Amino acid sequence: MKRKLGIEKLLQWAVRDELPKGRAVAADVGCAIGRREVRPFAIARSMGRARDDDLDSMGYVPGEPHADAQIVADAIGRLATSVTLDSADGARALFGEFAPIAEHVIPSLMLAVWNPQAIVLASAMGKRPSWHFDCPKPFQMFAPTAGRPRPIVHGINAAGELVELRRNEGRARKRDGEYTLAMSPRSPLDWHEPAPLHIGECRAEWVTWCSALDDLARALAGKLATIEVQPRTVRSMPWCDGSSAPRVLAGRKLTLADVELAVAPRRNAVAGKPVESPIEAATVQSYARASRQKMRNSAAV
Repeated sequence: MKRKLGIEKLLQWAVRDELPKGRAVAADVGCAIGRREVRPFAIARSMGRARDDDLDSMGYVPGEPHADAQIVADAIGRLATSVTLDSADGARALFGEFAPIAEHVIPSLMLAVWNPQAIVLASAMGKRPSWHFDCPKPFQMFAPTAGRPRPIVHGINAAGELVELRRNEGRARKRDGEYTLAMSPRSPLDWHEPAPLHIGECRAEWVTWCSALDDLARALAGKLATIEVQPRTVRSMPWCDGSSAPRVLAGRKLTLADVELAVAPRRNAVAGKPVESPIEAATVQSYARASRQKMRNSAAV
């Protein structure tokens, strides 16, 4: 009777316990799945500082890999090595609660490439992709100047375009304050610790890993002599309950990516007073701190 084993546990058993058998201790696991072996001392040998038999000096792992482990290795070797996100909407779905501050990194994510084969091997060795992050911290953006840094301020001009504003001077400054209020001045924020792009890349790696686990579970179903493969137990998008995961595509031509370069996040219209999110609350607090600091600096002068 076959034993039931989840796809993630199956990969760990094959990659950690079985595939190293019969190979040099220092050998890369990639050689077991048909990839070119990355041999230690390759740079040293090219410079004439090591012999060809240095790799084998630590000996070999005893035994032979289980036949089922070899079938698993062949399935891993057939995984794609280059995938990309299928759409800008799929990229937005990666951010969940961080979507309002992540619109500007969508074009970069659409051009990024992930390697499912390498991700599967890394997770089998004990390194799962990351998906959980604390809320990024907002920082006011300043333009470099010869004197005191000048805060960057954006506003809407008469043509409805988002443009950078300069401080009012003379009578206009007395009438409207620092900036013309009719242009809806606002100071853009730079979000870090972690950066939105880092969050998107890690969560895209998680989705790629889940998709690769599904592909392997289907490919190995009924193919192993002693193991009955079970589907993955982790969710594709644990940061966003009830939503479908974005798809990743192999072989997409990046030059044909259709990405809208928006200057500001797009928000859906809501009825009544909008609910303030934690990110918006942090933005208001950041503005308040910057205003208080500006008042203290003015009083000190």
